[in-house]
Amino acid sequence: MLYKDFKYVTPIQLRFNDIDRLDHVNNACYLTFFELGRVNYFNKILNRNINWNERGFVTARTEIDHITSLYLLDEVYCFTKVAGIGTKSITIHDCVVKKVNDQYIECANGVGILVAMDYLKKESIEMPAKWRELFDSFEK
Repeated sequence: MLYKDFKYVTPIQLRFNDIDRLDHVNNACYLTFFELGRVNYFNKILNRNINWNERGFVTARTEIDHITSLYLLDEVYCFTKVAGIGTKSITIHDCVVKKVNDQYIECANGVGILVAMDYLKKESIEMPAKWRELFDSFEK
């Protein structure tokens, strides 16, 4: 994955408690970075076309490739995009980078499968046409 292929970016604020005994950001924190990027992305793209109390997504699968370490004082960003849309799910890609001397260095790449859900009925649903249209329109 290349961060240059992404249109949406979220700044990440590292916290002292993100750091482990090796003085770098703990690997478990990357899932939180992906989640923050994903939530911001959804709020921008879906905007008022979703009622999060009734419908949304659940994470079915995640995978992470760790490339290089992050440290407490790094300037960090999470790039996010919907890479594919299925009948009831989306594939989302994430790329965590750090900015060093005005260049981005890729630190981790992630892939997630998210299933569209009716939270009230507690069951999966077909991807609403409006959501599909909004994702497609943004990612073109």
